[in-house]
Amino acid sequence: MKTAAPLAALALLAGLCGAAENLVHNGDFELESTVSPPPGWTMWGAEAFKIPANYTRDETVAHGGRASFRMHHPADTAGYIVSAPEHAIRPRPGQLYRVSFHARSDRTGASQFGITAYESVAPFVDAPSPGRWTLAVGPEWQRFEFEIHEGWDFFADRSRYLLLTFYPTQNRAEACTLWIDDVAVTEAPSPRQGRLVDESRLEYAPLAHRLQPGERLDFAVDANRRLGPTTRNVGGISFHRVVGWTGQPYNRAGEYTLPSATEAAIRDLRLPMTRFYAVGDEPFSLEDSIDRAAEVCRRVGIPLDRCVLEFETQSARTKLPPEVWARGVAHARRQGYAFRDWEISNEPYLSRDDAAFPTPEAYIAHVREVSPAIRAADPSGRIGIGIDKHSQKWGNYVLQQTAGHYDFVAAHHYAAVRDVQNSTFEAVTLALNYQALDTCLRVNALIRAYNPGRNVVQLDTEWGLHCGGPNGERADNVDRNANIFGTIHRAVRLIYYAREGMLEGASAWQMLNRVGAQGFGILAPEVPEQRFLLYWLYYHFNRHLGEWALDTPGTAPYYTPAAGESVSIKAGEFGGPRTPVLATLGADGKTLYLVIANGSWDQPTPCRIELRGIAPTQVRGILLTHPDPDGKPLLERREDAVFPFPATLERNTITCTIPPRAVVFLTAQ
Repeated sequence: MKTAAPLAALALLAGLCGAAENLVHNGDFELESTVSPPPGWTMWGAEAFKIPANYTRDETVAHGGRASFRMHHPADTAGYIVSAPEHAIRPRPGQLYRVSFHARSDRTGASQFGITAYESVAPFVDAPSPGRWTLAVGPEWQRFEFEIHEGWDFFADRSRYLLLTFYPTQNRAEACTLWIDDVAVTEAPSPRQGRLVDESRLEYAPLAHRLQPGERLDFAVDANRRLGPTTRNVGGISFHRVVGWTGQPYNRAGEYTLPSATEAAIRDLRLPMTRFYAVGDEPFSLEDSIDRAAEVCRRVGIPLDRCVLEFETQSARTKLPPEVWARGVAHARRQGYAFRDWEISNEPYLSRDDAAFPTPEAYIAHVREVSPAIRAADPSGRIGIGIDKHSQKWGNYVLQQTAGHYDFVAAHHYAAVRDVQNSTFEAVTLALNYQALDTCLRVNALIRAYNPGRNVVQLDTEWGLHCGGPNGERADNVDRNANIFGTIHRAVRLIYYAREGMLEGASAWQMLNRVGAQGFGILAPEVPEQRFLLYWLYYHFNRHLGEWALDTPGTAPYYTPAAGESVSIKAGEFGGPRTPVLATLGADGKTLYLVIANGSWDQPTPCRIELRGIAPTQVRGILLTHPDPDGKPLLERREDAVFPFPATLERNTITCTIPPRAVVFLTAQ
């Protein structure tokens, strides 16, 4: 009992001096040992790369004390180091963890540090990791410091064991050596108030497929069994800019340059929605740019209240002050334009060296400044923000910190694999979509959690298949993003978007293209009389949307991804119907529209449709398909991909066979 006061005084003194316990075992590498790696550290990854001689205590190089930790990475290997699991950091709720260390390398380049998390270490059960950071290293010692906040960057009840993780290089082909020293982790109460929603524990209804597994496509459609209004605004296509990358619809001199044939072709799409971005980054004034966007919509028949405008510069390299936003919105109001949706920055999360928003906090501050300026200029307008749906900081955190300042969220639900050439058709058209749709539902759940009592929606202002090529080609130059791969992919997505109502609207990428870059091709003003394959999808889809979405109870062949079909989809995950169906009823209550996509490359599917509550006397069909997996998206003739489709109507039953890699459009009257 006599020692209590002195111990309390020592603890108080330590607190006043800022001292904190280092949670890292042997972070200074001063423990003398002949063991490699040094005590407290262990080799990780594939067994083939666990070579003790590459991970040693080095007394010839040190930042502090007598030794450091040397990590050698031979060329074409993939070894790395973590702090030993038996000495894992055991985080506590509401705490801030500050990681610091010194590092140097035998070359100037990029190494990497991360924090690997596990729910359990016996056995190992993965958990969401708090983060991973690039280290710009060179021959001189440099100090690095990172912070993670429990409840914001990770959750202690899920990520229960934290391991410090060092990668000598980000380039597996490179031979290099990295040294680290004076590694420390300290714990203190986090100054942040509140917590983020733990996405891993979000509850939301799973994606509704409407069809159960079966040997054939066999379902019923009851005109009286309505799911709700069809989400008809999903068949939109976004423009790039007012002065687009093709020099249309306006050139840099402000002259309207869209060929009349292209203008007519856009009108024929009957687009319910579109979007222009970088409206304030044109070679003429913001007001002139808004006027020109309005003129384009007028010419091609797109309602202004369904056109989203984003003002700030392309690639979010600069930002506009609140007063400029207010000036532009006020101009639109004075001109009597019906624009109402204002999106604050395009993909602000694409951080670059010259980014306007190097951190989420920078974007959050901008939204908080711009939002009230827009509301003052247009009280009835709606404000949108851009989030990275896969990033806790650029997604979850931004949604939480800006809640109340936005009315719609643009998450850009692109779907991608690193190499579409080595992914199966089914993985691309089905599994990637079912994964993206699940993500869309998760974002909706987050929006609801942060905006109780408010009607906040998603507007997908850019989306599509977005895959790079095997040699690093940009998505714009990968034909499969827009040929039959990309077309069936979009058809499946549109079916769910229109039927399930998880979005208020969707406007895909992108309206105008060059013949030399067909990856998102719709129309190319260079060849105004020709059409891309995707054009015909939207042309027919927007003509086959009735007022009411109908349920389709029945069966369909199911697809379940197998190992090796896609580098981004695990075996057994995100399976679903091979032939998803959209059934809608026209406003007259007598016309039935059906859209059926077959996501199989080579399997035709027999189809039987029982009609109830409606008695049509005829059925007409259109087939959209193409035989070449590497065909060019730009078609020479419509007849290369669009064909009449035979279907039989007898005793209120439609029968047909859905060809592989196809979309079928049926109208029963």
